Amino acid sequence: MAAEETPPHKWDLIAKAATAIGALLAGVAIPIVINYNQEKNRETQLYVQIMTQREQSDSTLRSQMFNALIGSYFGDDILKDPEKQMMYLHLLSLNFQEFFDARPLFEDLNRRVNPEQKARLLAIAKDAADRQVNLLTKPDNEPTELQLCVESKDDCKNMTTFSLKGKDGVYPFAVRLQEVTPSEIRVRVSSASEKFNFKTIEFTVSYFDTPFMNNTKLMDGSRFSFVLENADADRKIASIEVVAFPEEYMNLRDRPYFDEMLSRLGSKGDIGKGK
Repeated sequence: MAAEETPPHKWDLIAKAATAIGALLAGVAIPIVINYNQEKNRETQLYVQIMTQREQSDSTLRSQMFNALIGSYFGDDILKDPEKQMMYLHLLSLNFQEFFDARPLFEDLNRRVNPEQKARLLAIAKDAADRQVNLLTKPDNEPTELQLCVESKDDCKNMTTFSLKGKDGVYPFAVRLQEVTPSEIRVRVSSASEKFNFKTIEFTVSYFDTPFMNNTKLMDGSRFSFVLENADADRKIASIEVVAFPEEYMNLRDRPYFDEMLSRLGSKGDIGKGK
């Protein structure tokens, strides 16, 4: 026997029923989705508003604190008291390490204090630098220790090399010690490879430098900083640390170009996608 065919009007009934059920489900689901999206948008807006207000309050507080510390530091009574000036410098270096370069104040005070006070001032400066080095150091990104002398000897070289991991590979640098004084040194940094194009530069490295304020930035955003560990002016020998900055580091003083921001955001998105 031939199978019975479904009458055409039954298919019409089934199609109409499916359409009615679909319309009913859509009528229920669409408002739910819209309400969910609106709720998420409200939550996002609230979060942004809270963070903006928090940032504004924090900026206002830090501004007031900075003005108070600087005003006190240059007060007539404080200028005559190096001990109190050192205290204020310590507070400034601890609380405004990414905004304020205190090196000129340290150097000025260093010229006006006695030997005992010089030692304490140096300890404050080293503490500030060490704190920043610790923030920048990661298990796979340890500082490189270098020892140099103005004139090469059996146990000390005038020039040495270090490498910096950048976005396009490893960058080799050569460092030459030019001069040593009791509180700072002069170095010459150049490329250690013909394949690496880097313009030779000379600069001073002081006990009063900090990585956040005193660093060298390459074209691809990579950074490195020299931290002076010891300067022996009599023997013309110096020990320095080379600190490589993490790839994601961005100084709060920097004003990145729009395309740089997009590049950073894009690279983070790729990482999130497992690329």
